[in-house]
Amino acid sequence: MEPKREFFPKVKKTVMPRPYFATEKDILGQRGSAAAVDAAIYGSNWYLDKEQGLIEIYDAGAAISFFNLLPRKDKYEKEGLYLRLKIAYRTTENANVNLRNFSGNHVTLPNSVTGAMYDDPQTYWWVTDDLTLNINSIFSGEKLWIQRVDWEWMSKEIIYEDEIFGKNTILYRSLEEIQKLYSDKELTEDDVKEFLRDKIKNDDWFAKKCLVMIREEQLMEEKLVKLFEDSGLEL
Repeated sequence: MEPKREFFPKVKKTVMPRPYFATEKDILGQRGSAAAVDAAIYGSNWYLDKEQGLIEIYDAGAAISFFNLLPRKDKYEKEGLYLRLKIAYRTTENANVNLRNFSGNHVTLPNSVTGAMYDDPQTYWWVTDDLTLNINSIFSGEKLWIQRVDWEWMSKEIIYEDEIFGKNTILYRSLEEIQKLYSDKELTEDDVKEFLRDKIKNDDWFAKKCLVMIREEQLMEEKLVKLFEDSGLEL
């Protein structure tokens, strides 16, 4: 059906805030804390209590971004380190707060009137790009207070819980060992050969082209008509 068009002599313009592009900060240190009152807060149903250093949240909808307060998640990826994140919070008695945490999972925080730390072990596998907490739901009349986020760089080398008493839980590293990871390496013939091996393993089209090159002399011995017929081309 052909749509029936109408003419609107006056149309409202869309009003929105001017975009603000924050510069990403380089957060230094092996561990540290990011205060919730310094985070960027979006949405509704929240109150900033600067005197106590808390964000008070009720109902749902608030998004709390720690993007410029926490280190870049992939900063030490080459060294096998990941960003372990913990949230210091407090709730009313029956808040049953459900949120999307820094690992992108939706979890319900244990209620804690006196305060607690939520340790997110799933950041071992993934940390969200936006470094934002999204409050999905809070029971009616209940509240959540967030004080800070503690962060620490930890090794991806694993020790299982039943091995704690038999193995060292600390990984000792040397400066020379780490510097080698970032130093420019001289390209060798072996490096090039290894690159080509990996390319053949992972790229079927490239592997076929290599095979054609290997068979080039054999194919040149074939008659022109046979080569044409095998190619599938038509006159």
